[in-house]
Amino acid sequence: MVTVLTLTAVAAAHVCLPARGAVSIPALQTSDLTATPTDNWITQEGNLAGNRYSGLTDISASNVHGLTAAWHVVLRSDMPEQPSLEGGEAPQLEYNGTLFAEDGSGRVYALNAATGAQIWMYEPHNAKVAIPTYTRSGAAIGSTIKITGPIAATRGLAMDDGMIYADEPPGKAVALAAATGRPVWSTQVASPLLAQSLSAAPVYYDGMILGATSGGDGGAACFAFALNARTGKLLWKFDVIPDNPGDPGYGTWTHPLAFDGGGAMWAAATVDPANGLVYFGTGNPIPYSGFLRGPGSEHFTAGTLALHASTGKLAWFFQEVHHDMWDADQSQQPMLATVTHDGQRRDAIVSAEKDGLWYVLDATTGRPIIPVTEVPVQQDAAVHTYPTQPIPQTDPLIPEGVPDPAAWTKLTAPDGKPYNIASSAPGGEFVAVDSNGYAVTAAGLGSGASGNKPASFDPTTGLMIEETWPGFSALEAVPQSEVSQMNYFNIGAVFNYEYGSLNGTPAASVSGTRLEAIDPSTGKLLWEVTRLAPGTGAASKTATPFVGGVLVSNGIIWTNAGSHLQALSEKAGKLLWSSPELPSDSDSPPTTYAVNGTQYVTTFLGLTGDLYAFALP
Repeated sequence: MVTVLTLTAVAAAHVCLPARGAVSIPALQTSDLTATPTDNWITQEGNLAGNRYSGLTDISASNVHGLTAAWHVVLRSDMPEQPSLEGGEAPQLEYNGTLFAEDGSGRVYALNAATGAQIWMYEPHNAKVAIPTYTRSGAAIGSTIKITGPIAATRGLAMDDGMIYADEPPGKAVALAAATGRPVWSTQVASPLLAQSLSAAPVYYDGMILGATSGGDGGAACFAFALNARTGKLLWKFDVIPDNPGDPGYGTWTHPLAFDGGGAMWAAATVDPANGLVYFGTGNPIPYSGFLRGPGSEHFTAGTLALHASTGKLAWFFQEVHHDMWDADQSQQPMLATVTHDGQRRDAIVSAEKDGLWYVLDATTGRPIIPVTEVPVQQDAAVHTYPTQPIPQTDPLIPEGVPDPAAWTKLTAPDGKPYNIASSAPGGEFVAVDSNGYAVTAAGLGSGASGNKPASFDPTTGLMIEETWPGFSALEAVPQSEVSQMNYFNIGAVFNYEYGSLNGTPAASVSGTRLEAIDPSTGKLLWEVTRLAPGTGAASKTATPFVGGVLVSNGIIWTNAGSHLQALSEKAGKLLWSSPELPSDSDSPPTTYAVNGTQYVTTFLGLTGDLYAFALP
């Protein structure tokens, strides 16, 4: 039987605190944070390595079919709250029988992990936050776009020594007493007036809260930071876009900058205590089109950034997309993995981009373990394309070129001109996007890997599991003359692209999602499960899309598929179990933990606030 609890709050209170149970979190040691999680799940991605792997074995391929809903709660209060732009994408944390959850509006809950019963609830009062609205108008530019939410998405919490850490609008990091939910400190980190937000989940390590700003798509320049975990005091800050002559990376930009935005970090940081390094995946520069940005590779955007955790000083940077104009950046957590390549065991950072390319880098130096070649790509002087792109010798996760290239010669784009299509050659997806016609690319803008959805690395098999979104976009840049007339905070100036229809083209036949297993020791794609969008092929009959990210335990891949939580075999991607249909889709990755010998798997539906826990009876 499913227990349904609707959580309500006292309207006048900042924290709803029923007198029920004691919550205690100890001071966590580095050994706790780096261990393979079993009964407890104490970091956003399971451990500091970002692996999203659990050592629990109670649920197996032989008994997973018996899972039932153990409990179900609706995370909701009577207080009005603004939702985040992307909704709730947060997994949960669990320690010794207490589950800590975050809803799509930034409320934080402590629940009994075995029953779902509420212990306390913290209300951030988002509705009182004044959020600017950015408008894009004009027939030649496109339709009106409004940003109305205080944060891009809610993506999780951190814990240590009696405290729970969360990000709160407007751009605040907060520490809550784990026993009561009452605020201990609050630090203003980001500015909503600059369209900044805190979307990446905080990470606790060595007395610090490590985090980063997002909101680069609103025109803001983003940065990584560390706060003192006990006081909230800012310890260090690293600007993704270097502003001062002499700063590392300054010479990779054209100066003075017409725009100074981008480099958003959407995923939680990964930490390597052995080397004292913290890793971030960084986002694209802004605006999307290169008209105003000038030539240059533009460090430290669109790549993997390694900083010294104690100081925030640059350790190394590897750029995976030069002068990104495709939104082909990294928005997924980098993952620490031990790989064996050319007979040598190496500590690696593995990261995947939204262009479907993925990289295996030395964790200490950032140098490629699996070789990367700078490959010439299509050029267009008007948008200052970079002459080459770094193409790894790993199997791409999505097609690099459009299907059936010969058929495109008979087609015309919405403006009556031929499509500029991607070739299947390495680097062919990096088609120059200008205002002379529609370029068709699979390099980003919703396709490829990541898209803020975490992957998983299984240290027992050496496999990395990815959700990908194969698909293509037809893009045309707004003419430079119109972009120049837009003011700095006009969202049209930020995005400055028009989308064209691909209906009736071969590209329409590949839209959908895939679940893929890759081997970072060899760079090989081992298997994939394809689920096409409805109506695009025979596989559409079972086209419940993979969403929200993955978790691996005991040879089982846990992921959301539309409005179902599903379990698939890690060996070949075979479907082992699917939950009954839930009230809505889920965009949050599953979490697993054990209480009193029972293993639970949870999934959160950010649109409706439903949180489900499944277990064996």
